[in-house]
Amino acid sequence: MRRLDLLIFPDFQILDVAGPIAAFEIAARIVPGAYELHLAALEPGPVASSSGVMLLAEPLSDAPLDTVMAAGGDGTRQAKDCPATQDWLRAASARARRTTSICSGAFLLAEAGLLDGRRATTHWSRSADFARRYPAVTLEPDRIYVRDGDVWTSAGITAGIDLSLAL
Repeated sequence: MRRLDLLIFPDFQILDVAGPIAAFEIAARIVPGAYELHLAALEPGPVASSSGVMLLAEPLSDAPLDTVMAAGGDGTRQAKDCPATQDWLRAASARARRTTSICSGAFLLAEAGLLDGRRATTHWSRSADFARRYPAVTLEPDRIYVRDGDVWTSAGITAGIDLSLAL
């Protein structure tokens, strides 16, 4: 069983989460037990997306991980500045086989230093800001997703599904 923790936060983009959940749920249906999905948040319980729809999250865990994934959305602007979130991402990435982000979730990985010296992508509308903030990251703004070793990033919402299928 491969554990996947998907990090959400207030004002996350619901499709950044729903697409990967569906892709991994179907993979687990085809190969029973392949993936164990967990939504994780700094404050467990109901977490409101940017649309107001809430998803129920578990507390951040120190369990062994196969994959850690950071959602994107307007809430990344605040979540990237949260020391506890950044600490968890660094620790989770260190124990995971793969570290990934969907859309503007790349800001969370970059703020944690997990993209330094790597190639990455993010949503086109935030690419200029990303490149300015994180000069240690080689931004590839015209890519659907980018894999650099064990770190994967994707562009927009539907690119998160493509990334999940590639994983």
